Amino acid sequence: MVPQAPLELKYRLVLGSGSPRRQELLQRVGLAYELRVVPVDESVDPTWKTEQVAEHLALQKARAVPINDHELLLTADTLVLCQGQILGKPKNEADAVEMLKTLSGREHDVMTGVCLRTTQKEIILGARTRLLWYDLNPQEIDWYVRQYKPLDKAGAYGIQDWMGLRAVQSIQGCPLNVMGLPLPLVYERLVSEFSK
Repeated sequence: MVPQAPLELKYRLVLGSGSPRRQELLQRVGLAYELRVVPVDESVDPTWKTEQVAEHLALQKARAVPINDHELLLTADTLVLCQGQILGKPKNEADAVEMLKTLSGREHDVMTGVCLRTTQKEIILGARTRLLWYDLNPQEIDWYVRQYKPLDKAGAYGIQDWMGLRAVQSIQGCPLNVMGLPLPLVYERLVSEFSK
């Protein structure tokens, strides 16, 4: 049992995300929240700058979830950017294999956009983490996709599972961002903007 965080918010925290990893991170840091997920069209508008797609999607998600005056909503979106190409969640196992082949032996960025919203204000945060991967062989990639079924993860991998243990040669930036939530950045903003 994780002790409650030493943070008193002025609002009841609502998480607008079905991601088990985001839920786990909030639980591990001791923040109580209510889960409220509303499906949102995650299509990318071609007019958005690539570096801001995750932030735009986090804002769209935030505006889709109804809240009252006593609530603070947290939404987020994470994507992988490799060689100018956005890698979201794979459509199927074949798509996951292709994404991992693209990432093998290369640098890529994990971008997360976060929206903190009350009925009075919206705050958008962005985080970028750069990773360099070792080369992976095709057998490893096929095995990983079969064993770990990473279809719910941007870029088709989880840094907290086998791929994070095997592939990451170096990492610059917040490692938790790669899990889907730059928690130290979010926590800091909760303290500065929304604490009692």
